[in-house]
Amino acid sequence: MLNKTALGVAISAALSFSVSATVQPIEKITVTANKFEQPISNVLASVSVIDRADIEKSNVRDLPSLLASQAGFQINSNGGFGQNSGVSLRGSGSRHTLILIDGVRVGSATLGYKGISNIALNTIERIEVVKGSRAAVYGSDALAGVINIITRKADNIRLDATFGSNAYQSYQMAGGTNINDLSASFNAGIEKTDGFDVLQNHAPDEDAYENKNIGFNIAYNDDYLGKLTVQTQYNEGYARYDNQYSAADSSDESNDFENYQVSLGWNKSYENQIHHIAFAFSSDSQDNTSEGVVSMYETKRNQIDYTGQYIVSDELNINGGLNWYKDKIETNAGNYDKDSREVFAGFLGAYYDDNTVLANIAVRQDHDQQFGDKTTYTAAVGYHLNKFATFRASQSTGFKSPTFNDIYFPGSGNPDLKPETSENKELGLLLSYQDIALEVSIFRNDFDNKIAWAPTPAGPWQPTNINEARHEGIEFSFSQQLMGFEHAFNFTYLSAEDLETGQELAYVSKNTFNWSLNKGWGDFDAGIDLQYRGDRKGKLTDLSSYTLWNLVGNYQATEQLSFSLRVENLFDKQYDEVDAYGIDLDGDYINDEFYYYNTADRRLFIGAAYQF
Repeated sequence: MLNKTALGVAISAALSFSVSATVQPIEKITVTANKFEQPISNVLASVSVIDRADIEKSNVRDLPSLLASQAGFQINSNGGFGQNSGVSLRGSGSRHTLILIDGVRVGSATLGYKGISNIALNTIERIEVVKGSRAAVYGSDALAGVINIITRKADNIRLDATFGSNAYQSYQMAGGTNINDLSASFNAGIEKTDGFDVLQNHAPDEDAYENKNIGFNIAYNDDYLGKLTVQTQYNEGYARYDNQYSAADSSDESNDFENYQVSLGWNKSYENQIHHIAFAFSSDSQDNTSEGVVSMYETKRNQIDYTGQYIVSDELNINGGLNWYKDKIETNAGNYDKDSREVFAGFLGAYYDDNTVLANIAVRQDHDQQFGDKTTYTAAVGYHLNKFATFRASQSTGFKSPTFNDIYFPGSGNPDLKPETSENKELGLLLSYQDIALEVSIFRNDFDNKIAWAPTPAGPWQPTNINEARHEGIEFSFSQQLMGFEHAFNFTYLSAEDLETGQELAYVSKNTFNWSLNKGWGDFDAGIDLQYRGDRKGKLTDLSSYTLWNLVGNYQATEQLSFSLRVENLFDKQYDEVDAYGIDLDGDYINDEFYYYNTADRRLFIGAAYQF
């Protein structure tokens, strides 16, 4: 059970403080939560924003590490850079969080999610995370939340080079210009490392990684025509890895990837209307090599989105839209019964705010060729306790369409699968005063018809709707600037269990804690941060808690030249994050030896940047 007394004390303290406040804070804006611009204090959901300045100040080298510092996230990685990293948002799996790039749905339709390890940080301008089900706006996959990655929009030329442990090298360039009503920017980079051996007791070798990427953002703004945009991002590379099912001395396992997305957009505002249309094309391609056999999977997706907003009055606006996308898969791994599907959906929402009371409601209907129709909704109310504090309560539903592998994989697909569903309930408080920000969220997300592998009456195993699960907990985030120090921490208590068995879900810590402290002295700033993960169940074993410390520093040598430093796992902590396999030594069918994916030792990264 959640400790309601402790939560009440936290909320009471926050409200007591905010009543005496007299200065209005600067408000961050989100465009992801409801597909139109809103101050975060008016969004009746838990929202966090990571901008370009945050990324550069942290000197973090990959997206999994960046997200791991956010409340509610747990990242379970099978090794180092480029390896598969499970994204657990409030205890849910990767397949239950929708990943967007510039609002475009991306990822593999065979796996059912987007791998984040290959999204290079130099391509990112901003990340918006909305927690809780957003299916009423975005449809399938958004049961735990939405991560919208907005690509780089530089306004000058910047060159970056970083070197580090395991022969790590990164070279980046970004630039942009504005000519009257035309703006254009680009980003490009190459990142590579020799890596380290990712799997214990198997194929001892270095598992290297390489990522090459390039992207463009072009916008033309005309009073008559509106705003026209072209956005594109491309990356390719490889990640070597170890496979427990290959020969013990095998060293040819590799995942070669090639991904791109292109979107064409038009946005036009009238007196009380805003219209937006986007056409998008994306591809997610993986060539997986193991013991000389290459398995190729590619998802091609075409997408059309229309969103309209009608401002009825200062208090009320209505938005809605139509969404169509088509997935087509190509593979050499066998003949799927079907290799394409289309989804057509419409949604309608109403948003009320009279500066004291807020109310939102949205409904969406999806028609999926695989399983038919699905209706989802979000309903929320809020109250501005004063101009600094907002209380909210919400309930929403979500669903996850079965993947092509779930339904059509040769020899094991189950065409009778139903969508996974969820019902999310949440209470929250957001407070922002001068340089202080606080957010408290209580949530419960109930999952039904979860898909898991199970034996059939005929004997063979196949994906089946068998599981129910409950994820509930409390998130607490606090940040403050005082006497030049930037202090932030977040804490999550989470209970995630299978309601059929009563067992805790794998790789979900009940307690996670992140803390950081930064201080600037003229042209130099330095910081330290801590990440704590509590005990959790693994696939085969119980995994112990661990604490990691990281050190960061930045020095602005001249107006154009700067240097950066990051030390990860400062005290060289030895810990296990994901268990891999076990070996039965005595024939009693109990695994007597267990092996894990290796985690990184202490790592050092030193960089320099020059800005024109």
